[in-house]
Amino acid sequence: RDAPPLRHAVRAALAIGSAYALSLALPWGTHDYWILLTIVVVLRGSLAQTLERRNSRVAGTLLGCVLAGAVLAAHLSAPLLLLVLTLAQAIAHGFAVKRYLVTAVAATVLGLVQAHMLGAGHSLTFDMLERIADTLIGVGIAWAFSYVLPSWERTQIPALVRRTLSAQSRHARVALALGQLRAGDNEPELEWRLARREVHDALSALVQATQRSLSEPRAVRAPLKPLAHLLAHSYQILAQLTTIKTMLLLRRERLRPEQIQAPLQQATTSIETLLTLDQPVPDHAAPPGPGSAGPMALPDPFDNDLGPWVLRRLDLATGIAARLRDDAREVLEH
Repeated sequence: RDAPPLRHAVRAALAIGSAYALSLALPWGTHDYWILLTIVVVLRGSLAQTLERRNSRVAGTLLGCVLAGAVLAAHLSAPLLLLVLTLAQAIAHGFAVKRYLVTAVAATVLGLVQAHMLGAGHSLTFDMLERIADTLIGVGIAWAFSYVLPSWERTQIPALVRRTLSAQSRHARVALALGQLRAGDNEPELEWRLARREVHDALSALVQATQRSLSEPRAVRAPLKPLAHLLAHSYQILAQLTTIKTMLLLRRERLRPEQIQAPLQQATTSIETLLTLDQPVPDHAAPPGPGSAGPMALPDPFDNDLGPWVLRRLDLATGIAARLRDDAREVLEH
């Protein structure tokens, strides 16, 4: 009963049923299916998507009425009107997913020109007013029923946060693997690119859900501040691990495996433990406090040995992982 697809199905059924009963009671009713069609295309799974479709449908209908009026006022011949219908239908289907505003304009032109050619017995002005009225009624019903059994974005946030942490953990394991120091081909790099792509996909889904939640009522809105911190730390740890991976892959001749092998394994274990929320964090996985080890003497990066720079970035990545864990817990507690 809490599944978003089921809740949307019930919501849409109630909206369409109510609109159908209303369309039977309207005094005009020449194209009563226009109300139902408007609800079908406007009512989406989230409030933000519904509002976006609502605005596009209303603006597209008004622009389409103006364009259809201009086309019919030109008194084109029947073959030219058929050409207009063909173009309008092609544009309406072609932009349905890409940009719905264009689809709404083309669909309005298509409907009004069709009604004119079929000779429904009404004037063009009446058809335009009916189209606008049915559109406003449809978007109003769709907007009202979007608050019935709603699926707020904050209910999807916990799963997206866990997906992000899981992707970050896998990326850390791949980026800090020792096999790339001895690999003779690009197989480790391909696995790393796939893991990095999964992190970007998870972060993109989380950003989109956060953006959609801004259109929802403030009382049910997702916690923005911890989400912003989580996103910032996610990109920071991604940058640190990417830099380490680049050093291991492209500058392996300037690294001593015996110097960095143990720190790489320890950092991998610590980051994976920190990014697994269900596991307690042992003492060895927690990063040291600031200044506990004293200032680290870093050599010139243009010298032969890059080991100290790798160790420094490993410490930074582990510390960011700890802050990322705290951010995720704060988001899940809201």
